[in-house]
Amino acid sequence: MTDVLIADNDGAISALLTEVLARSGLTVAHAFDGESARARVREPGLRVVVCDLDMPRASGLEVIESMADLEPVPPTVVISGFLDASITDRLARLSHVRAVLRKPFDLLAFAARVQQLAADHGACARASVEH
Repeated sequence: MTDVLIADNDGAISALLTEVLARSGLTVAHAFDGESARARVREPGLRVVVCDLDMPRASGLEVIESMADLEPVPPTVVISGFLDASITDRLARLSHVRAVLRKPFDLLAFAARVQQLAADHGACARASVEH
């Protein structure tokens, strides 16, 4: 089972984020374009999505907005080298977007945030199954 999906078309960034998260004990899967990311976010058991905004075949914003119908919706961390006010406003309206990070960002803070989101989401999913 995968804990975190990293959706980013930059292989070097994906590899770096994977290494950081793996050291935190999380299992990581990848999507290197928006269409693949749209499919992968629907896989059962996913705890957190880390999504870049600039990807081919569908933007990260399109992927993130398409997640709203999932139950439960995995918490999402947005990563991007470019953020303008209109994109930030659209992201702010999505309750599953829990963090927006401008590249480059602090890797240790990133790992801690993703690890906390994964733990919280896992506890919520277990609680809903138990009831």
